Amino acid sequence: MATLSEAKLGAGGRETKFFVDILTQNSAGNWVLCLPTRLRDFQDELEVLLGRAFTGRPRCQENLELAQQLTLNWCISKCKKQGLTLEECLRADH
Repeated sequence: MATLSEAKLGAGGRETKFFVDILTQNSAGNWVLCLPTRLRDFQDELEVLLGRAFTGRPRCQENLELAQQLTLNWCISKCKKQGLTLEECLRADH
């Protein structure tokens, strides 16, 4: 399962991790997006991109993994375009 993750040192030198499942598959085989709050306004853009790349392709584990990687890369890029670090994008969700 693809996740956005960010690690940092918290109080006392402990590592704090944030994880967000960004693209999963439900029991019916449909893909489900769960974007960080700061990226949800752009979800339509990502859905169009995924549609262009995967419409007409078989629903198999390999294509799900490719879609998850594409989604992860898109999220990182979109955070950067907003002038935010990945941690800042995720912070609103935690």
